Amino acid sequence: MIKMNKLIKGLKVGSYSEKANEEHALEQYEEHQQTKKSISHTHTHQQKVVRRRSRSYTDKDLSRYAKALRKTSTLEELNLGWNNIMLLNKRFNQAIASNNTLKKLYLIGNDIGDRGVSKFSIALQQNSTLEVVGLSSNNIGDEGAGFLAEALRTNSSIRKLYLSTNQIKVEGARLLADAMKANTSIRELWLNDNRISSEGAEAFAACLKQNQSLQQLHLWGNDVGDEGSSFLATSLKFNHSLRKLCLSNNAISDEGARSFAHAIIVNQTIKEILLFDNEIGNDGAERG
Repeated sequence: MIKMNKLIKGLKVGSYSEKANEEHALEQYEEHQQTKKSISHTHTHQQKVVRRRSRSYTDKDLSRYAKALRKTSTLEELNLGWNNIMLLNKRFNQAIASNNTLKKLYLIGNDIGDRGVSKFSIALQQNSTLEVVGLSSNNIGDEGAGFLAEALRTNSSIRKLYLSTNQIKVEGARLLADAMKANTSIRELWLNDNRISSEGAEAFAACLKQNQSLQQLHLWGNDVGDEGSSFLATSLKFNHSLRKLCLSNNAISDEGARSFAHAIIVNQTIKEILLFDNEIGNDGAERG
């Protein structure tokens, strides 16, 4: 019998939601801003944080931010989540490419899609200061994932990339995973609630055998199953950087849990493997 201390947290049946955790990560700084006065458009270039979440902003409104991004010497965070932005504004993308102060850009819940990502990814290849990019809930598919993969091959500043709740399937997962073999800056990759399946998990398993900089991989709700779990568990025998792996809500049974039980005997760096909302019974939790 194997004592699976590192898996205890993941095997509990509870109300934990990795998706909710991501939303908190994306918006935690907003709560801090609630007690402050709203920021004037005319003084954007003097601020460190700007939040615009009106659900009414479109690409036409991005021109004012393009101007601010070109002039600012202080702006570090820009949140334009939950609007109607498509990221086709040429001036805005050019401003992102040349800006050297912005560290966090949140665009969650817009209408960017593959076309918008194709333009934005070019800007990411040139930008050298962005550390956090939030693109969750934007109807991004495999094609868009491919454009982002190209950006990740050259960008060396992004630390956290949020791509949850999109339409990324096997091919998109393969393209991203292949790019991550060369990328050395990404520390957290969030792909919750996509459709990468066991084949996508296999691609990331191959990535983890080479990548030694990724610390968190979030694959909540991707139908990874026992086969995908086996691929990922095997990769942990070779990887020495990953600290957190989320596989909640992935139709994983006792077989998948046993794969991780064997893997953590070899891997001494993983801290959390989250397996909430799966199909694991007592045998999977207690035996390897």
